[in-house]
Amino acid sequence: MNQSDVSLTGDLATVDDVVRQHSPAFTALGFEFSGATLEGSAKLQRFPIFHFLNKQSGMRIDISFFAARDGLNGGFTVLLIKPVNRKLDVEDYLKLHDRLTPTKPFRYRVSETDVRKFAEEFLQMLLRLLSGELKPILDGKTFEETPIDWMGYR
Repeated sequence: MNQSDVSLTGDLATVDDVVRQHSPAFTALGFEFSGATLEGSAKLQRFPIFHFLNKQSGMRIDISFFAARDGLNGGFTVLLIKPVNRKLDVEDYLKLHDRLTPTKPFRYRVSETDVRKFAEEFLQMLLRLLSGELKPILDGKTFEETPIDWMGYR
């Protein structure tokens, strides 16, 4: 489902606005905003995924946002996806490389957070990573797939 077909409200609408405001910075890295989809279910939780595509390499950046609710933390998940469906989860990558401090911006609690400010700070941190430490991956010089924890389901 394309983002234009969905009316977002509350925190989801706020994050949608912030991501779209930052799309020129992704464009500067070679990734054009290619739309958003709304995933999940109304019963559990609906969440947007913002897609950025590098048309030259076929690599994609997918940014998902989960709103905090019912005592559960909210936050972002970012995947770098190669055309052959190889995936790198940015938060897991940082944990694997003992970079735990940068992962703090991935999560927030509903009662203590201004979501607009949280989203702004998160995207600024992500863009610094993409233009710094993760640049060789975006440029196709290297790629490191992050292991998936199937939690016993495989």
